[in-house]
Amino acid sequence: EVLDVNDNAPEIELSSVSASIPEDAPPRTVVALLSVRDRDSGDNGRTECAIEGDVPFSLTAAFADHYELRTSAALDRETTAEYNVSIVAADRGRARLSARESVRVRIGDVNDNAPRFTQAAYSVWVSENEAGAV
Repeated sequence: EVLDVNDNAPEIELSSVSASIPEDAPPRTVVALLSVRDRDSGDNGRTECAIEGDVPFSLTAAFADHYELRTSAALDRETTAEYNVSIVAADRGRARLSARESVRVRIGDVNDNAPRFTQAAYSVWVSENEAGAV
């Protein structure tokens, strides 16, 4: 009987990534599709996948080792125009091995802010009968 040693780290494969997500995209909008594979067997080959950091995205298990990266909150391009989402996959072996993949998510601008005056009142002086005065 040959026992498997945990000699293969998980592999993360991005199969689809949106170039840009509009800032008015509703929560749960799919941003990317990815799969995780580990060539070991048993617990050495079972993987867990998570997002690192505090970002408005979540991972949803789609089916066997396939995940969807989704928005989890409202986005605001004027606050943050781009996110680097770090995804970590780790196996369940005794000496755990892991892999990390970064997904860059650009936030597309939507016309959601009305123009504003920077002052409450403006004063302009115009000379009477001056050539070129508007």
